Amino acid sequence: MSSQPNQSLIDGIRCLQYLVSSGRAIGCRELARLMGINTTRVNRLLMTMASIGLTMQDEQRRYLPGPGIHALAAQAIRGSALFSQALPILERHAPRDIVVAMGVLWEDQVIYIYHSEPGSQVSQALAGFHMLPAWQSVIGMALLAAESDDDLQQRFTEAQWQQLAPHVQQQREQGSVIWHHQDGEVSMAQPLGAHSAALAFAGLWQPDEEVVTARHQELQQLTARLIAP
Repeated sequence: MSSQPNQSLIDGIRCLQYLVSSGRAIGCRELARLMGINTTRVNRLLMTMASIGLTMQDEQRRYLPGPGIHALAAQAIRGSALFSQALPILERHAPRDIVVAMGVLWEDQVIYIYHSEPGSQVSQALAGFHMLPAWQSVIGMALLAAESDDDLQQRFTEAQWQQLAPHVQQQREQGSVIWHHQDGEVSMAQPLGAHSAALAFAGLWQPDEEVVTARHQELQQLTARLIAP
């Protein structure tokens, strides 16, 4: 029996993830370009998934997630120890006056599991937030620090690496990232241990150092709650 990964299975899962993450109907050619694989292969994968209800086509023959995605989503949520453990804690203890986000890293993109704005309801925080390139996300910076500089420099442009590098180093040295944006916002993130996810606070506008320190302590305390056995 071969021990090599099944490339068809890998491509199928990636194809479904890109389709769901796009948030709109998308054609085979565009999806193939995003994935970097052959259009004919993408079309075959999408048709195969359509046969079991995971995808479907609109009037322009573009693809959308199918009804089967709801069952898959429910099963995935139920099977996620991180999600089931984190949600009630975030409901009770996350601050309501700033942005609170929890996300994971996927193909150099941050996928948000939870993203709440000040005053938002829990249902809105779970409704989904568009994925963001990891080099533009404080969560991405915190999680990418687990990889080597050589690997990261091969995947990101020089300009992207210049933005990433100091924050990656900060994560390695201090265990969290505090990002002072040029527009006056401060965001911060801390990984959630073995979950390959991170928790972030954002939307702190021109805070003084005392506020940054207090919020950082609050982030650490909330992170400790989330990873407690």
